[in-house]
Amino acid sequence: MTGQPSAGDGSIVLKGHTDSVEAVAVSPDGTRVASACADREVRLFELATGALVRAYAGEAGHKGQVLAVAFNSRGDQLATGGADNTARVWDVPVNVPVTSYPAGAAATRVFVSAADGKTFAVARSDGVVRIFPQGEEKGAIELKGHTGVVRFLTQSGPNWVTGGADKTIRLWDVAGQPIGQYSLPTAELTGLVAAGTLLTTHSDGVWRTWQLPPQPTRSFPPLKAAVTTWTTNADGSLLAIATADKTVKLATPANLTLTGTLTGAKGSIEALALSPDSATVAAGCHDGSVILWDRQGQVKAELQAHPGGVAAVVFHPTQPLLLTAGADGSVRGWVLPLDPKQPKDKAVKAEFKAHTGKVTAAVANPANGQLVTAGADKLLRVWDVTRPEKPVKEFSPLAAPVTVLTISRDGTLLAGAAGKSVTLWTTAEGKEVGQFPQPAEVTSLALTADKARLLVGRADSVAVLIDAKDGTVIQSFAQAGPVKGVFALPAAVITASADQSVTLAPVTVTRAVPVGRAAGLVLAPDGQRVVTVGPGTECVAWSTANGARERAFATDGDATAAAFSRDGQRVLVTGAGGTARLYAVADGKLLGSFPTGGSVSELAFHPTLARLVGLVKNEAVVWNVELPPGQPVPPEFGRRLQTYPHPGAVSSAAFAADGYFYTAGEDQFVRRFRIASDTPVRTFQHPNLVAAVAFDDTGNLLATGCHDGSLRVWDVPKNTLLKTITAHVTTTPQQAQNPIYAVLWSPDHKQVFTGSFDRSIRLWDVASGNLVREFKAAPDPVPILPAKAEDKDKKEPPRPDAKTAAAPVGHRDQVFSLALSKDGKLLASASSDRFVKLWDVTTGRVIRDFENPDLKPVFPGEPTPSHPGWVQSVQFTPDGKYLVSAGPAPRGKGYLAVWRVADGKREFATERDHGPIQSMTLAPDGSRLVIGMALARGRPEATVLVLPFPR
Repeated sequence: MTGQPSAGDGSIVLKGHTDSVEAVAVSPDGTRVASACADREVRLFELATGALVRAYAGEAGHKGQVLAVAFNSRGDQLATGGADNTARVWDVPVNVPVTSYPAGAAATRVFVSAADGKTFAVARSDGVVRIFPQGEEKGAIELKGHTGVVRFLTQSGPNWVTGGADKTIRLWDVAGQPIGQYSLPTAELTGLVAAGTLLTTHSDGVWRTWQLPPQPTRSFPPLKAAVTTWTTNADGSLLAIATADKTVKLATPANLTLTGTLTGAKGSIEALALSPDSATVAAGCHDGSVILWDRQGQVKAELQAHPGGVAAVVFHPTQPLLLTAGADGSVRGWVLPLDPKQPKDKAVKAEFKAHTGKVTAAVANPANGQLVTAGADKLLRVWDVTRPEKPVKEFSPLAAPVTVLTISRDGTLLAGAAGKSVTLWTTAEGKEVGQFPQPAEVTSLALTADKARLLVGRADSVAVLIDAKDGTVIQSFAQAGPVKGVFALPAAVITASADQSVTLAPVTVTRAVPVGRAAGLVLAPDGQRVVTVGPGTECVAWSTANGARERAFATDGDATAAAFSRDGQRVLVTGAGGTARLYAVADGKLLGSFPTGGSVSELAFHPTLARLVGLVKNEAVVWNVELPPGQPVPPEFGRRLQTYPHPGAVSSAAFAADGYFYTAGEDQFVRRFRIASDTPVRTFQHPNLVAAVAFDDTGNLLATGCHDGSLRVWDVPKNTLLKTITAHVTTTPQQAQNPIYAVLWSPDHKQVFTGSFDRSIRLWDVASGNLVREFKAAPDPVPILPAKAEDKDKKEPPRPDAKTAAAPVGHRDQVFSLALSKDGKLLASASSDRFVKLWDVTTGRVIRDFENPDLKPVFPGEPTPSHPGWVQSVQFTPDGKYLVSAGPAPRGKGYLAVWRVADGKREFATERDHGPIQSMTLAPDGSRLVIGMALARGRPEATVLVLPFPR
């Protein structure tokens, strides 16, 4: 509903009420008008435009006429009093924060703890997370550990979880101490939520489920030189690690200990092998030699095997043979035990040219003893070493030489690395069953025992565990140097790095589901499903139980955000096209849609109300998303209710349990906002009509005047009655409850003025409930009786005239309105006796009446009334120089007057034909008047009129 300027006088008419407007109030910042009406409705308008902001009515509103309205000092709440015997407090839509918290750096994410609904944490661009216990700055905790921007923040139980641009996920206890971390150096995080487990999405397009709590990565004792190569026995219970100092270390993963050091190699060790019984270690060296040790470190044998260097050493799985492959392209099978003194024809059982050029890798098939070799000639060949005349099988020429080979424990699957690519073949047919490109050169390989996964070590200091069917990266493991050796245990991986370290890291990703590159991840309230935002125009629901895709929800462009309703039955999604769509989760049915006004970066549902917050550019926006089940989409669905502008980009929003919400901004602040509820935040019951309400300066205390004659003071935040004062109740000659029509706080907000039906004004001490002062009504006039016969000769006392009149007296009828000067020394009152009076607050005496020169005295010799009809409202101008009064006038009109305070002279007066004036107030700067009208005869609605202050 918008206001309509009247002809040429600069006024704005606010329409919509269907009965008399009993009270009006202007917000402290002068931007809004609240009107209380006999039609049971309270309306809130923009003062400048007359636009209707909202109406407070319906099932949650007053059940009778609304008689009073007042704003608190902050302008974020208003109180109303009504004929339904209640005073109600309502939230007012405001776009300023209730509280602002300095973040210390650009705020990237905010999250409210579910444990108490108050504690919140903010992530920052400098890698720090600040936690505010109970929402208070005092005792804030800082989490320090990330080396880049913290982009994600959540909780798992009592523990905090953070995800950063440094590609790590870190966990912290309630005291802020680190308790573990995950690393995925191969991809950026794009989403992170927790639900007993940890769910993430990444730039590689994979949704992962991580175990909680995290298990630590453990390290073997540090080595003295960089790892050059390594090997393990079949079950990984023993490691042999060659280092650049030409030694071999033996290690056992079970207890992370080094159990022996093997020395004596003359050249750098390029290849290692463990005998099937793990009793012997063989090393092939760069100088062409081969050396064998027992487990105690004794050299068993040494020989020159290949000129130019040994590329591979392999123990035959069933025969007493050591197979060596060299830079000369040949393979030799040496009879065990090695005896260097034997002639070559006896020492070597098999010898053949395997490749043109260097043999780059070799591995024995444990199932049949065949040898698989790879060469610089880009060929892969399979040999029966007992009949080496020609290869059993030759793989098609490859794009590049294979430099790393591994084979499954059952011998059925072969994996090879050529540069940056990993290929899988079946050994029986030589059929390629998978090819998985990598971003860096592959330096080591291992298959899991079940062949479902492949562990890949790379030159970029990362090992990745990938799915052997589609190459999906399940988990990655960061090192500080090229990964020279890898082995996959059932629930962990062992990696050896050129940085002189060997580590045992748990496999904590229990599920990795390719979903495409998602822009975000949203968890349902019950934790049973997640929705990925994107890729493309879809938001997709997935089961967290089994990773199955459930259904997709289409958007009008690239998907940007999603949120579940608080019951988890609906999901709202947005796209780059600027439309929000609400779907039923169960069947994917579109329930409704509305325009958002721009691309939405994040969404959050209110915890109790049908309200939605979204981030649009530099604003947080609130929409109404109430959608009654089984009914058509109401017109109010999707209506923008409130907007919260920010000075910079807003990156995150989160709700607290009390309905307040927080935003994180690039301007280094976290802000706390309140969404105005459609229902009263407080309802105070009274035994009779409530005709007057007023907040103190804090907004925490509310004074109400009731028709039972009692003044009550309420603690609004605590929802409790603090004091009841029987302000206008008489007991003699009989019990009389005189309605209170006006309440007014003193400047120090320790006392309250009341104006009543009993014609008096009284000042009360709130703390004690004692009467401080009474501004007495005029004494009842002495009736002039007919003269008795015996009194006929007596002279009648002269009637007072203007010159002989006594000092001004109080009101002769009900007091409707009170106003106090800024210094608190002068009190103005308005009454149904048609007078406006000015009182001395200190003495309680009338200083003057404001006399209307256009009127005549009611009684000869008395002052002339101020108004032609009842005076409903009176108020001082901000500068204190003038009083403005308003009320009804004859013939269904309204009367408005401006008076000089100093001498009581009238400066301005007018009659308005919009209807009888029931209420009036001034804007805080005094530039405009707001008047509320009664319902005039022949008019379908009552109006609120905004006028420029009359000059």
